[in-house]
Amino acid sequence: MSYGSIVCLYSWKIALAIALINLPLPALSEKKQLNNYQPQILQTEISDRDLKIIEQLVAIAQRQSSQVQEAKAAMGWSAFTDVLSVEFSPSQTNTNYNLPDVTSESQRSFAIAMTIDPIKLLNIIQQLPVRKARWHEVKQQKRVAVVQYYLAYLQARQATKIAAYRMQQLALVGAKTELIGSVKSQVTLPDRVSQMANPDYVAAATEMLNTNARDRLALEELAACVGLSSQATITLLEASNLNNE
Repeated sequence: MSYGSIVCLYSWKIALAIALINLPLPALSEKKQLNNYQPQILQTEISDRDLKIIEQLVAIAQRQSSQVQEAKAAMGWSAFTDVLSVEFSPSQTNTNYNLPDVTSESQRSFAIAMTIDPIKLLNIIQQLPVRKARWHEVKQQKRVAVVQYYLAYLQARQATKIAAYRMQQLALVGAKTELIGSVKSQVTLPDRVSQMANPDYVAAATEMLNTNARDRLALEELAACVGLSSQATITLLEASNLNNE
């Protein structure tokens, strides 16, 4: 082998080593992340933790519901307002004395008259079982609504996790492909250009936006059903998760 060939061989090895050293560190870390990424465990059934959270939300929703409170009040004293009537009547009495020092004396008094309508009382007593059934019915309707909105929120949260996982996997695979292409050609396309030209990435990004929108809407509907703000609902759900872990 000639001296010129030896010099060319060593020059090629040195250039290859420099190229490997100058590889983008974020791309190498993304490749490592792709190999080491562990997907989240997806939920396949309603757990005991979910049932406990539902009971807490139902209790709050029933306390906050105006319909439940009105149905409950219909069984109390307000039901007898038309049955019992109370009348206050003031009176004044004047007494005359035939005495030189005292001519007359005035006294004021109040009289209270209570009247009970027996027919209305009988009707109210007969309606009490119906009003009690109405109260339980409204409470059950509120419970069903809370369960419905909580399960919708649970499904939306899981759909968001799935979309985020697909989005991350697609981004990491794209980074790996870009890394291989950059080693071969030493030319790297801008990330935004390559992503917008990839129909799979566009579909994944659109699905990610849709799932995030459904997730937020499900949270707002659950909060409105319970009677809390969205932030208070998130705080309650996070606290319940910590207490049940």
